Amino acid sequence: MKLKVKTINFETGNTKDVVLNIEDAVKLGQKAGDRIIIKNLETKNIEEKYWIAILQIDYSNSLVNPGEIGIFMDIIKEKKNLRDDTIISVKPADPPDSFKFIQKKIRGNKLTAEEINEIVTDTVSGSLSKIDLAAFITAVSINGMDNEEMTSLTYAEARSGEVFDFGPEVYDKHSTGGVPGNKVTLIIVPIVAAAGLTIPKSSTRAITSPSGTADSMEVLAPVTFEADVLKSIISKENACIIWGGALNTSPADNILIEIERPLHMDPIGLMIPSIITKKLSLGVKKLVLDIPVGEGTKFPTTDKGKQFAYIFKEIAKNVGIQAECALTLAHQPIGHAIGPGLEAREALTLLNDYTAGPNSLIEKSTDLAGILLEMGGKVQKGKGQSLAKEILHSGKAYDKMKRIIEIQGGNPEIKPEDIKLGPYSKEFFTTKAGHITGVNNAIINQIAKATGCPHSKQSGVEIFKKQGARIKEGDLIFKIYSDSQNKMKKAEKIYNSTGGPIILGGMMIERI
Repeated sequence: MKLKVKTINFETGNTKDVVLNIEDAVKLGQKAGDRIIIKNLETKNIEEKYWIAILQIDYSNSLVNPGEIGIFMDIIKEKKNLRDDTIISVKPADPPDSFKFIQKKIRGNKLTAEEINEIVTDTVSGSLSKIDLAAFITAVSINGMDNEEMTSLTYAEARSGEVFDFGPEVYDKHSTGGVPGNKVTLIIVPIVAAAGLTIPKSSTRAITSPSGTADSMEVLAPVTFEADVLKSIISKENACIIWGGALNTSPADNILIEIERPLHMDPIGLMIPSIITKKLSLGVKKLVLDIPVGEGTKFPTTDKGKQFAYIFKEIAKNVGIQAECALTLAHQPIGHAIGPGLEAREALTLLNDYTAGPNSLIEKSTDLAGILLEMGGKVQKGKGQSLAKEILHSGKAYDKMKRIIEIQGGNPEIKPEDIKLGPYSKEFFTTKAGHITGVNNAIINQIAKATGCPHSKQSGVEIFKKQGARIKEGDLIFKIYSDSQNKMKKAEKIYNSTGGPIILGGMMIERI
């Protein structure tokens, strides 16, 4: 079938999708998600002439007319000899071998390293559709992956993109997530770097939480850099805190993650390779993994956290990374601030003044940094946290953070009070005296996201009293910030309808 190219003026993120009118799709005998071979009749360049595309169908006749094929800007930019009105031919294509391997996993069978490599290669090339990859993710979620499969997947995902070499001793820290306000990376990186260890910290932006490390760091300095700039930063300061999305590291993993999110699936068989492959891509040799344990996290019990830790350490060892895991408390936020600007402000306050606390942020940050210092031979085992606290208390970590901020293009002299917060705010006070028996992380996250987090850097929440604190009637316990009056009202409504995240103790067990 011969068709005329029509440019669709937006990008999909998947450079292999094309669109046919429903009439042409019926004539071709193809349905959405099927593969077609495209032949550009106006070029002799073999690479430009033939390619495989994933078919999407215009059922409404609003994008393309019969006789046209819609090509997104991704492909128009990639293919030099493709433009509006270019004549191409299309015909059905057979599924790649990797599709058969996905079916093999669906049946519960083990995949070989070669089969996993095929799946990863075809994921990046676009030969597998989102439906195919969703089937793969579901198959792994149901049937799991053994250690050999996870090791093979880790290597394959790392090879799918750029791999950096920052020297023989490179360190990193990662968290499996689930705790609001977990801004410890902003403290750990300058402590570890101030001790002379190399720590190229690549972080994610938040998707389901109020703030990711990259969101908070972006309040202090730019976080988006290409490979050459990253290499220069590390050569000069032996550390960074950047967003990994701008780097071409493990693109196969990035594609799988984008499909996992709407499926609400994060199976262990994909989670472990996902974490380790990003570290492998940045040349990391020694890693501490923070595993928050408790309600609302991926590991509700200590036993489940331990099981994960042992498997994780084994896969890391298989690919040449020494990993230590720390099971950490997840019953309430780390520190008092939740939201990009508030978290950056709290971290900067602590770096500048050790006595400003908060204690939970000091303890968790120095605990994890201490493990890395011990792994790096800076101090004997059991003495790492003391050295981390010394570096933090002395101001060396703050000086290092200022240099990291400066080399990433930020203002090294920025003060906590310089960080602007939303113009709309609302304070909440206790209605009775008592003591706090618990803090509901889920409600905190819900309120923080309602204020505009993580996209609004100025929005978020502060919690003034935490578990174990005694309070008097009328004490300030919670404050909301937002850059939008409507969002502020929405967050306030959530607080009032849930009773707030602060759980007060008393003689009454429950009100029915």
